[in-house]
Amino acid sequence: MAATKNPKLLYLQCLKVYANIVPEKLLNLTHNGYLELLPPMVLLDIFTEMSTVESLRDALLAQFGNINIFVKLLKFGGTKLKMFRCFSVLSSGGRPITNELVNQYNEQCDFMTLYHHQQTIPYDEESAVCIENGLRVGTFLAEAGWLQESLVVLDRVLSILNKLDTDKLETYEILLIKLDCLQRLLHAQAGICCFKKANVTCALAEQIIKKIGEDKIPDNLMASLYTKVSVLHYSRSDYNQSYEWSIKALKHCFQRTPHTITIDVFRQAAKSCVLKRYFSKAHLLIQEAVRTARIHLGKDDSKYADALLDFGFYLLNVDSIVQSVDVYKEALEIKQFIFGTRNLHVAIATEDMSYALYVRDYSTGRFQNALDHVENSIRILKSIVPSNHLMLASAKRVKALILEEIALDNSTEGSLDVHPLLLHAEELHQSALDLSLNVFGEMNVQTAKHYGNLGRLYQSMAKYYEAENMHKRAIKIKADILGEFDYEVGLSIGHLASLYNYHMKNYQEAERLYLRSINISLRLFGETYSGLEYDYRGLCYVYEHLNDTEKYLEYALILDTWKQLKEDQNRVNKISYESKVDSTIDDITKQFFNIGKDVI
Repeated sequence: MAATKNPKLLYLQCLKVYANIVPEKLLNLTHNGYLELLPPMVLLDIFTEMSTVESLRDALLAQFGNINIFVKLLKFGGTKLKMFRCFSVLSSGGRPITNELVNQYNEQCDFMTLYHHQQTIPYDEESAVCIENGLRVGTFLAEAGWLQESLVVLDRVLSILNKLDTDKLETYEILLIKLDCLQRLLHAQAGICCFKKANVTCALAEQIIKKIGEDKIPDNLMASLYTKVSVLHYSRSDYNQSYEWSIKALKHCFQRTPHTITIDVFRQAAKSCVLKRYFSKAHLLIQEAVRTARIHLGKDDSKYADALLDFGFYLLNVDSIVQSVDVYKEALEIKQFIFGTRNLHVAIATEDMSYALYVRDYSTGRFQNALDHVENSIRILKSIVPSNHLMLASAKRVKALILEEIALDNSTEGSLDVHPLLLHAEELHQSALDLSLNVFGEMNVQTAKHYGNLGRLYQSMAKYYEAENMHKRAIKIKADILGEFDYEVGLSIGHLASLYNYHMKNYQEAERLYLRSINISLRLFGETYSGLEYDYRGLCYVYEHLNDTEKYLEYALILDTWKQLKEDQNRVNKISYESKVDSTIDDITKQFFNIGKDVI
């Protein structure tokens, strides 16, 4: 090796040489624990170098999968990105790193419980270390996208906590640790749609809060817990509860709150505000979440990507579609860099990207990019979760929407044969509906969305009465849950109006529904909203067939005005990633509660 006077280059050269002789050294030593003596950052750099060489990855698995070494690395700050990268290399290559960690942790727990031979376990140094190790490993697995394995570890931690001899302990300390374990457990349960178990977790957490008193629990813990509860309700499409719990979390968020917690609280509250159509509130919070993540964590951090995904969600909902695609693209690239290809986080981000592309390209008919993304998402999900898992419902829905448009663009006009892609889309929509009904039941927004999707598909398949029935069911469920003036209700009303207008020739009813849909859109989004185009065109078609020239000319002019306003908006309107003002967290929360319930 040539000599160098550059310390950094010399360090990198040494790492490369040392990483290549690690397997030989391990074989020649009577014990292989010597790597544990190295400083964590040096050790992780060695592992990172080993991960780049296929022939060294089995040796990497043996060391990186050693729970004592793994926990040592977790305790050292600033190692998460490299740990995620090593983890993804091993898991993507089929090496059982998750199983190794879970099995070793279970062995630690088994040894400790067998050693005591009692119903209860003393809270001593050994049990405290075992609990701490489990919390760290379980949390890392969840952050890395291995939620099912995270549940196994955190469930084991909870079982140890439940067996502790509390008669000889300071109960307050143990209850706080248990509450911390429950909020981490809830994160994994909500993420993997284990809703029944999540209900039990919430009930246990509520019991502890009542026993201690909320005012005696650290704000950081309460903010994290309430955010997880909000995420749970969000996952179940319970918009009101999601919003209320996110507000409770915000009230425990202050300037002293750790940045990682603040980002999660702001992200979730912003998403809940989007669902409630409180767009000004959502904009304030998601901008600050992105800014905080970028400044304090960096642009290569997973939480920064999470903040971007939620910003993309906000943009999509306020009709900044082109910009949302750009934001989703950046977030997806970060996720892929950190977690590799076979990963739950990557699958979700890929699906988000697919839907944004589908919306953006709806007018052009060029859906191949969107289709490639959603098929990749489904492929990843099928390698991680069971084939009947709820998480596949959303991706199947997106794929079905794309296939329907491709089929319509490629159908022969006047043909009586149903395009094969439409039949495939029907199969996907029906599968998604069945999964939603099985988990949520009839009265749920997600179930209603699937009814509406089937309604649009049946319209394309010329099954008009079936389509009418599906649209009416979607409208009723959405209106009963969300109210008569919600965006989702307006969307379904517009679809039913289209059916009556273009296929069932019920022009009077189509007119009534179009006007109702327009009223909702104007109230929520203003006069440049993209969806208004379809309603205005629909009304022009209605009045043309009713021979109402005056009304036709009125809405033709409104449509032309809308086009001009939309062009002007697209030229000048770009929503900033993050706030320009360097506000404190306390300032942001104060502004949030002063905004009120206005919309965009």
